[in-house]
Amino acid sequence: MKAVILYASSHHGNTKKVAEAMAEVLGAELVDLTQEQKADLSDFDLVGIASGIYFGKVHNAMQTFLERAVFREGQRAFAVCTCGANNGDYAKRMADMLEGKGLTCVGSFWCRGFDTFGPFKLVGGLAKGHPDRSDLEKAKEFARGLM
Repeated sequence: MKAVILYASSHHGNTKKVAEAMAEVLGAELVDLTQEQKADLSDFDLVGIASGIYFGKVHNAMQTFLERAVFREGQRAFAVCTCGANNGDYAKRMADMLEGKGLTCVGSFWCRGFDTFGPFKLVGGLAKGHPDRSDLEKAKEFARGLM
């Protein structure tokens, strides 16, 4: 199985840490969408998208990518997000975006991530220490389930 995880991670690198943990299990290629906008993914059997959540939305680089990306019919995909708030609905929304692009979404994963974006900086941030070792182990377990 040939896999790729496209991620957009900034500030504390929360999403990058989770994407790296999953890529280790899957043997997946990693693409940082804040640096590169890879558009043709037709060679991959499994496509993961991973983004931090910023005021309820995916990273701008992820949004831009999803608007332009070309996928192969029947391709499998999964969604991953990190979020300072305790809300897993964002991963489900990302999965819905994938299905809207014609992909077969095989799952979604989310965990908390240290967040000092905007007003959260004033209170010292949310979810300090996350993703932690337990979060990364859960990410690896999720990835194993995709194989």
